[in-house]
Amino acid sequence: MSRLKIQSGEKATASKNNEMRLAHNGKLIITFYNEKKCAFLISEGRLIAGTVLDESKIRPEDIVIAIVKDVKKDIGACFIEYEEGKDGYLPFDKIPGDLLPKQGDLIPVSLTAHAQKGKRAKFTAKINYSKIENGEELREHSKHLSKFNYLYRSDNITLNINKVFRKDEYDEIVTDDEEIYHFLQEKNFDIRLYNDNALSLSKLYSLETQVSEALSRQVWLKCGGYLIFDHTEAMTVIDVNSGKYTPSRNTDKESAYLKVNIEAATAICRQLRTRNLSGIIIVDFINLDNKEDQDILLEILRAESKNDTEAVTVIDITQLGLAEITRKKSLPSLYEQLIKSSNDN
Repeated sequence: MSRLKIQSGEKATASKNNEMRLAHNGKLIITFYNEKKCAFLISEGRLIAGTVLDESKIRPEDIVIAIVKDVKKDIGACFIEYEEGKDGYLPFDKIPGDLLPKQGDLIPVSLTAHAQKGKRAKFTAKINYSKIENGEELREHSKHLSKFNYLYRSDNITLNINKVFRKDEYDEIVTDDEEIYHFLQEKNFDIRLYNDNALSLSKLYSLETQVSEALSRQVWLKCGGYLIFDHTEAMTVIDVNSGKYTPSRNTDKESAYLKVNIEAATAICRQLRTRNLSGIIIVDFINLDNKEDQDILLEILRAESKNDTEAVTVIDITQLGLAEITRKKSLPSLYEQLIKSSNDN
C-alpha cells in the first residue's frame, strides 16, 4: 500500500474523531475580553474559534438611513455616510429606479461588504422589504427618519453565534454576563450562568493565554517544528519550519520532512479558523519535491478544511512548492476584532 493511501486513511480517521470530540466536549464561553463582549469555542482545553459579539456594528441584515455625500458619475457610484464619520460605497447598479440620488439626499441602505484594508464598506439600496416582518410599513416609515437612524436592526448576537459556531460543536453555553444569560435564554439557547467569584470564567479557561497564542506570529508543533504567519495587503504567508524536530536514526530526510509537513497541514487548517484568516493564503512547506508527498498534503488540507465553518478552497501546489489556499471572508480576523479595533479608537 502506498504512503499516500496510508496517510490518507489515518487523516480521514483523525478528522472524524476530531468532529466527534468537538460535538461532545465543546463549550461556548461568552465573557468580556479586552473590554469586548466575546464568544469563544473551547474544546479539550483548546481555543477553536472566537468572535466579538458587537451589537454596535452594522451587519448585512440591517437597514440604515445614509446621507449621500458625493455622486461620482465617472466611476458609477455614490459615496455615502452611514454613521458619523463612516463612509461607504454605493454603486449606481445597486440603486433602484432610474433617477440617481443627489448630494444631501437620504437613502435607506444595507451593507453588502464590510470595510477592509483601506477599502470603504459597500452598500445596496435595493432592499427586499418582503423578507422583513412589517416590511412595507418600514418602507413608509423610512421617509420620516433622519440620517444614521436604523430602519431595521438585526439580532447581532445570535446571528454572530450561529454564523461562527456550529450547534453540534458545543454541548452548552457558559457565560458570566447576566444580560447575555437572560437574553439567550429568551432565544431558547441552552445556557448556564457562571458566578464563581473565586475564579473568573476567563481564567478558568485560560482565555488570555489561549488568545495570545492564537494571535502570535509563531506557532509550535508537537513534533518540534513550527509555523510562521506573515500578513501583507494581498495575502497571508505561512512558512513551515522543521525547528527542533529530530528524526530517528533510521528515518530518511524525505520521510522526516513529510512528518513535519503533515502535522503542519493539520495545524494550519485549525489556525485559519481560529484566527479567522481569509483571502489568499500561501503555505511554504518544507522541501516539497516529491509529487506523492504533495498529493498527501493536498488531501490532508482538503479533508481538514471541511471542519471549517467558512468555505475553504485548496487550489494546488505550485512548481515552487507553495500550496495555494483561499478562505471566504465574512467577518474581520480575530486580531482585527480583538486588538486592532481597540488600538484604532
